[in-house]
Parts: sequence; structure tokens; C-alpha cells
Amino acid sequence: MKPSRKVQRAFSVHPSWAAALDNVRIVLVGTTHAGNIGAVARVMKNMGLRKLTLVSSTECGPETDAFAMASGAYDVVEAARSEIHLADALAETHMAVGTSARLGGKRVTARSPDVLIPQLMENAMAGTVACVFGRESRGMTNDELKLCTHHMIIPTDARFASMNVAHAVAVTAYEIFRVACRPIGFQTKPFTPAAVGIREEMYAHIEKVLIRAGFLDPSNPLRMMRDIRRILNSANMDARDVTIVRGIFRKVDNLVRIADARVRELEDRLTSGVPQESGE
Repeated sequence: MKPSRKVQRAFSVHPSWAAALDNVRIVLVGTTHAGNIGAVARVMKNMGLRKLTLVSSTECGPETDAFAMASGAYDVVEAARSEIHLADALAETHMAVGTSARLGGKRVTARSPDVLIPQLMENAMAGTVACVFGRESRGMTNDELKLCTHHMIIPTDARFASMNVAHAVAVTAYEIFRVACRPIGFQTKPFTPAAVGIREEMYAHIEKVLIRAGFLDPSNPLRMMRDIRRILNSANMDARDVTIVRGIFRKVDNLVRIADARVRELEDRLTSGVPQESGE
């Protein structure tokens, strides 16, 4: 299906990561609110994930809040695999990342998503991997976390550390998709900073126009030009940006030339004694 012309931004899975992304499972343990399951399904679909496993979780049929919260991603809920025990859900996984905001004597090896997710995706190249999320009320138990090969903690403010399960999945799914995607549309062309040579030509042009316009002191233009250079250099311009800036100053230069010509014409009339034309 051809993408709509109205789409302003879009990302697609890089072909080399497509199979790996398909090997990623999101596992929810003991989810008690159907709406959270729907919200998780929605964010999964946003990030190219399709495989959801529900372990001892609540009913999430189309008559529940799951349907409304999924907002077009209910197909992910319908295709979800159901298990009673987490061990069964993880039996075939090569790597299982358990998420928990709690640290302690038995939870000392937690890593952040930016560290673990690239490793997870590398393992997804070889087979099924999983990201596991616990109950809304108390997260994962120590026994459940023990079934996982890795412990991940999403950095949050210590004064309010606990996240909604759908939000935790959103952060994790984003990190997964960031590894697997490539931009299409507005970001396909890499940024190349403008070369020093064309920048210097631009600054020479700007200085010439601003002297003509009376903005710069012709005896000491460098004083103000230092600030102009600082401002424009902070913009991190590419060659197209330089062309646009020079186009603006070319227009200013033309207007200054026209104004100067009219002033000279008026001065000549006054000097020669020719009466001014009536504006009526």
C-alpha cells in the first residue's frame, strides 16, 4: 500500500532487523486492568511489535476497556498468547529481560534500557527474546525475576519511581524500535555542515550589504561582524541554509540600491531647482 502524501513523518523497520523485531515478545504478568493491556497493544503496534503474551492476566475481550485503549491495535490483543505460568511463557526464549523499579540485595545487577536493549536485539537475531513486565500494584516477584536472564530498570525520579505498565512498555518498545528502524521521508538526507569557504563568501556578502545599508560602520565593520558570525555559526547551517541567507541579503541589497537611487534622484531635482511632482 502506497503511503499517504499527508504523512509528515514516518519510520520503517530496516530489512536487516525485520526478522529480529518479529522475534521480540512483550510479556505482561498478572495485569489486572484490561485498559492497560489495550494501551500496551497500542504502543507495541506504534513501535512495530506484534507479539504479546499474557500471563495470569485479566479478561481483555472486545467488551472490556482493552478495546477502547488499543485504539486500532486490538488485533495485537486478539493474537496474544495466554499462559498461566511465566516459566512456560519464557521456555523458548534466548534472552528474557525482566523490568522492575525495585533494587535490593537480590536485585543488584539491573541495567538501563540503553545498555540492555541493543544486546536484546542482537539475541533476537538468533531467536525469540522477551521483555517482561509485572503487576500494576507490585511489579515482579523475586521468583519471577529469577526466571529472567537480565534485570532492567528504567531510570525515573526516586521520589516517584513507579511507572504505569503501559508507560514502561512504551519506553522499552521505543528503545527496541530505535535499534530496528530507519527514517523515511523528511530525514532521509544526511546533514552536511556548510563548508568554510561558502560561509566566508556569505559573511563577505553580508558585510558588504550591511555597510551599504548603514548598519555597519565602514571604518570598523569587524566589531559587529564578530557577533553576526557567532549568531549564524550557532545555527549549524548546511549549504542550502547559506543559500537562503544570501538570498535574503541579496533582496535587502536590491532594496537599498533602489532607495539610494531615489534619494539621489530627489537630491538632483532639488539641486537643479526642478519642482517636485505632485503626489496627486
